[in-house]
Amino acid sequence: MQALADRTLSGWLAHIESVHPRMIDLSLDRPRRVLHCLRPDAPKVVITVAGTNGKGSTVSMLDAVYRAAGYRVGTYTSPHLVHYGERIRVNGLKASDDSLCQAFHKIDQVRGVIPLTYFEFGTLAAVEIFAEAALDVWIMEVGMGGRLDAVNVLEPDLAIITSVDLDHQAWLGDSRDAIAQEKAGILRFKGRAVVSDPAPPAALLSRLGTLQCELRLMNRDFQIEDAGTGKWVFSPVGTSWKESSSIGDLEVTASSPAWAQNLAGSLAALRMLEDDLPLEPQHLETLQTLTLPGRQQRSEGAITTWLDVSHNLQAATALAVQLRAESIKGKTRAVFAMLQDKDIAGTIEVMRDCIDYWYPVALTGARTMPASDFRSALAGLRGADQEFSASPREAYRMAVEASQAGDRVVVFGSFYLVGDILDWQLERTPG
Repeated sequence: MQALADRTLSGWLAHIESVHPRMIDLSLDRPRRVLHCLRPDAPKVVITVAGTNGKGSTVSMLDAVYRAAGYRVGTYTSPHLVHYGERIRVNGLKASDDSLCQAFHKIDQVRGVIPLTYFEFGTLAAVEIFAEAALDVWIMEVGMGGRLDAVNVLEPDLAIITSVDLDHQAWLGDSRDAIAQEKAGILRFKGRAVVSDPAPPAALLSRLGTLQCELRLMNRDFQIEDAGTGKWVFSPVGTSWKESSSIGDLEVTASSPAWAQNLAGSLAALRMLEDDLPLEPQHLETLQTLTLPGRQQRSEGAITTWLDVSHNLQAATALAVQLRAESIKGKTRAVFAMLQDKDIAGTIEVMRDCIDYWYPVALTGARTMPASDFRSALAGLRGADQEFSASPREAYRMAVEASQAGDRVVVFGSFYLVGDILDWQLERTPG
């Protein structure tokens, strides 16, 4: 067996997958005990971000502004698209293989016989790397739910809850209220909170009231309005804000209503933390050009391409809105895959009138749907009766080669799907 200190990153990732018998074990006791052993120095500010969709973009927006202001920032997100190091970034740079291996090694030493899941190992590695880097702010994305997610071992100075919708129902519940209860687990008694969901479930509002949170709520304390041609106007409203601030009414660029919603929540969070992390108006300019790989990522050319991870019904619905709004001359071909715990039938239904030809991909792994079930879900869709492609890249190649000028190729449904094609594109880019 390879010595722990000599393991490569791939070796460590294989090891941390094998430590716990289950891929998901929602519990705080085990990671909390290991965190106590690590004893990391906390930064000035910890921000925790939970929600069904919009977490990654919210983290990215906060990170961009704070780095523009000169703060040292660590961000933790999941899953990654191409490289595991994307999950843990220090000042915008993904974690190196060496730093990840060192962090995994230390965690493996201090945990003793305590089993940790793959996600828990990663979360604690982020904490270890951030503590070593002596950062000003940690921005931590919750993986699933919130109440029992490993990220919740940290005490946040601000909790952000983005959208709340159906996803991971087997773990979180089968209603928006049930899922909201889990996401509300990141809240603290009399803690600060921002909710950017424009129609938050009653259970979330009730929990916020019970905990007496200092709350900033979309469409009560702040709003964002469509000004046309991709421009939106953010406004803080009500009497809950301090009068003096560098963040007032602001026109911002947003490619979609979902992006605008996340911008609004991010701006509200930035304003709420101004006493801890002061800003100047020019620091916000970075938001005007910010993009995020794999989130409604559109590339123009003879054949327009869209890459969108949209792995649940809410996200797929938002993508369908954008596709319908785009005028094209030709046909649309979809490279599509989803994991078995997702609403595949609902996703197909909302996308059905946007797609002319389907190129399904059979993913591999513990959470994938059997090919026979996937084929049944796609029955009757044009092009979906073909054999499943052996890889995302093969399906993408087939879709592109079948297209002509004026057509559109849309890749959606899974981080694994989009990530593999992004990796392939990077390999083909001269550098």
